[in-house]
Amino acid sequence: MDYEAIKGLAKHHKQVFGRIVKCEMYKLEEGKMLAISRMHDDYHDMNLAILLDDKYRIEEIGGKMDRIPYPCCEKKPLEMLGALKGIGVLERGGLKKVKDVIPRNMGCTHVYEMIESTFRAIFVGSYSIYGQKWEGVLALELEENRQLGLQSPVLANTCYAFNLESVDEEVLARARRKVEEARKKMAAIEAVKRGE
Repeated sequence: MDYEAIKGLAKHHKQVFGRIVKCEMYKLEEGKMLAISRMHDDYHDMNLAILLDDKYRIEEIGGKMDRIPYPCCEKKPLEMLGALKGIGVLERGGLKKVKDVIPRNMGCTHVYEMIESTFRAIFVGSYSIYGQKWEGVLALELEENRQLGLQSPVLANTCYAFNLESVDEEVLARARRKVEEARKKMAAIEAVKRGE
């Protein structure tokens, strides 16, 4: 069955549960990033804010639970968030460190889910933020961009698109030439700004 056929099974049936997880990222001064996430479902309305330093390490983290099924859920899981300071969000094993620092029986499954969604959003969002500095100077084809991504230790072998078996040396060489030309253009622009 394809997606439409499977989804069609819901037709004429009452929805019994719904959940939305939303993540937003903001670029701040001095290379810092702010990630704000919200989980809303039939039982929870929870918020998470993570301030990252310029190396994508957690500098500050806080949460708020506006609606939860049990009053005891709120205090301890939110207090535990402070122990996550210093964890590198883009480093391999970052999510494992979260689970090592906050034992399952002291945390909250839904806070873990929000943290995981937020880490993944930061991963994708940081990739687009890095690209912004080249706007108007570097124009890569989609496949050239993917081939450069394959060279990143952060992206390599993280999914099918970044499977190292799909490296195309010819496209990669072309992309690297374009990046080198863009670097020269950027250096020239900076020199003009400095009045050289």
